[in-house]
Amino acid sequence: MPYEIPKNLKYKEKIAFGLTLPQLFWLGLFGAIAAIVFFKTDLEFTIKIIASFAIMGLGAAFAFLNLLEHIKTFKGYKKGIKEAGYFDPKLKGFVEVKKIENKTIYLQSGGLRAVLEVTPINFGILSEQEQKAIISAYKEFLNSLDFSVQIVMRTTSLNIDDYLFDLKKSVLESNNPKIDEQFESFREFIQNFIKENSIKNRLFYVVIPYSPHSNAQPLKDVITGMTNLLHKKKEKTSVEMNRDNALNQLDIRAKLCEGKLKKCGLFVKRLEDEQLLPLLASFFDAYIHASNDYFSPMTLLKKFEGGDKSETEN
Repeated sequence: MPYEIPKNLKYKEKIAFGLTLPQLFWLGLFGAIAAIVFFKTDLEFTIKIIASFAIMGLGAAFAFLNLLEHIKTFKGYKKGIKEAGYFDPKLKGFVEVKKIENKTIYLQSGGLRAVLEVTPINFGILSEQEQKAIISAYKEFLNSLDFSVQIVMRTTSLNIDDYLFDLKKSVLESNNPKIDEQFESFREFIQNFIKENSIKNRLFYVVIPYSPHSNAQPLKDVITGMTNLLHKKKEKTSVEMNRDNALNQLDIRAKLCEGKLKKCGLFVKRLEDEQLLPLLASFFDAYIHASNDYFSPMTLLKKFEGGDKSETEN
């Protein structure tokens, strides 16, 4: 079956003995140090042997085990945030989210992110022909991408409160005591079953990025912007034009991914502003720390809106 060659492949050329240039560098550097220790020092022979092998082992770790990257990761961990309150300035730099607007996450770096929520299907119960069709459509989706995407899967506790609430309203409308009794029995059974069997829910998201800085500004836009400044016309500035262009490009990417995924038989929707904020907040603890007090997200929202006056006064 023919297929397209993926783009942005990374290849490291082998220089000699099947080794890349960085690997040869590390082995040569530590090999030279080991040779100096063995031949140019006045240490005991046993100590020379042990020290030389230790140095060569360290060089092998840098060459084959990517020790340098592990050291950088460890330094980043030591310098990183271990604990921070919800309103701590350090948390702002950690999250890197500037604002949420127009179904878009604005990052501190200037990048933009759109998030698609994807409802999965039960692939195992489909016929072989249907499975092949979905695989082919998904392969077409991957081949159509000329930009990177992030696929996020989250496992959360299953919550059917909304379903039970809607069902309860239908039961109340029936005005039948027997149906109400059956509903209460069903609700108790289903809630206990979920709790006892630790049933989880899986959520899938596709994060689509766009960075305005990765694309050079067209010469036409530059000339237009300079002309507007010279003639003092009340038109959009070049910054506004770049922002609108970036939002348009992100929207095109989101619609492309949404259309391709729908061809796979998946239900896909782009998250709105009021859905993006709870999604980001859900990655943190259920309670928010502020001024040595703890608030649930809903209580805090009410406090900000002035809805919870008693708590605000306290």
